[in-house]
Amino acid sequence: MSFTDRQFPSPLAVGTTYDPPDGDGALVVGTSSGDVHGFLDRGVPNWRGVPYGRIPERFRPPVAATRAGPVDAREWGPVSWQVPMAATPGRWSPLYPDAVKSEECLNLNIWSAHADRSRPKPVLVWFHPGRHMVGGNMPTVDPWTLAARHDVVVVSANFRLGPWGWLHLGTLDPEFADSLNLAVRDQLLMLRWVRDNIAGFGGDPGNVTIFGLSTGGSDVATLLSVPAARGLFHKAAVYSGTAEHTIEPAQALATAERFLDAAGSLVGSAADLRRLSNVALRHIHLKALRAGPLQYEPVVDGDLVPESALRSLARGGAAGVPLLLSVTSDEARILDLAAGPAVDDKCAALAGPGRHAPHDEKLAFLSRTLYYEPMERLLATVHGAGGTCWAQVFDYHPTTSHLAGNPAVAGRAVHGADTAALFGDAHGSAGDAQDRTAIADVQQGLIELAGHGRPSWPGYSPHAPLARWITAGGPGGTRLGPLP
Repeated sequence: MSFTDRQFPSPLAVGTTYDPPDGDGALVVGTSSGDVHGFLDRGVPNWRGVPYGRIPERFRPPVAATRAGPVDAREWGPVSWQVPMAATPGRWSPLYPDAVKSEECLNLNIWSAHADRSRPKPVLVWFHPGRHMVGGNMPTVDPWTLAARHDVVVVSANFRLGPWGWLHLGTLDPEFADSLNLAVRDQLLMLRWVRDNIAGFGGDPGNVTIFGLSTGGSDVATLLSVPAARGLFHKAAVYSGTAEHTIEPAQALATAERFLDAAGSLVGSAADLRRLSNVALRHIHLKALRAGPLQYEPVVDGDLVPESALRSLARGGAAGVPLLLSVTSDEARILDLAAGPAVDDKCAALAGPGRHAPHDEKLAFLSRTLYYEPMERLLATVHGAGGTCWAQVFDYHPTTSHLAGNPAVAGRAVHGADTAALFGDAHGSAGDAQDRTAIADVQQGLIELAGHGRPSWPGYSPHAPLARWITAGGPGGTRLGPLP
């Protein structure tokens, strides 16, 4: 019987379940968004596209979703409109081919293998990569594995990207004073929804771990420093992200002015951007991008983001939140897949090795400057403020990675190579024995953090700056060693 055919009684109270005669009551959960009706994803209860908020008007703060009729949560919800990351965009997209893009994209997905409310489970909330320009529901990220193989509830979410979520018009026009950090506001609204509703799915609202990779990892680091986020999560894991992506108002203003200049005769003021089509906004973005990189990052607004993340963390902003930081051993080699002289251009911008230096020397400089040094600064800052933190280095490239078939990076632990292990299935048939060892090891650290608040290897300190290296080739696949 389909959910659309079934007759339901009066709406459920938030956090309760309806147990129909056919025994799939665990798939119907009362939430603040209405009664959500899920399905079995490879045997694991799954709810998709559950609305946690809505956008009353473009470039305005989100508001919470309200209870309505039954919510059919068997299909992916819309993802945010996407914009190209490069001025000469290719055809690659990280999304499912049939992904629907919409401004009304504030929805989340939940996997919970055992919705036993008498024994609530740790909750993992995933923040996706994509430089705040692309991403959402992605075939390379399968949260099913974590829920199916570990005793946790997993949440992934969509929020606004590109100019829809990260164009800070409030620095340009007082009419948009409340529009700063819109995507951060989306993320906070999502975490409040999780706090208020996850118990109905068997999750423990008092034990929430946020984790993300690349830009998603940087989002996690930013949320560590946002006062409004305190109490919404209790542990955090950052994979190949940094706490150094907040920008100052002057930088946000420069990006907003560039965007408005690129719009040309299409608009007369910032307010006119609200009436343009989404395709027009994407066109303006691409035109602005041709003049140089766009900074779609959180802005220090003195309110929601009162100061830079590292400064906040140095004041104890992450007090009481155990933190796992992870990098790959060859992060910057991912740039070998970029079009044009990306490595040389980045080295020049960062005063690194000249164009005639060996290529590997340039990559080592970029990995150190863009990833390893920011990681150590974050570790030292959290530790110095009395926090607890653990370091990890992923020194392997799974054969199951979507990048593994490219000869430019095959066998190299480049940026993003750990995704295949973080969401891989150590009990599945894909890959080989080394892949499954790497999967088990990288998931072990995350699950130990979520379940017990501390991974099993020694924590970081400036006096003993050791990291667990996941090699997949040594005894148990891991060893302790210095940071890269």
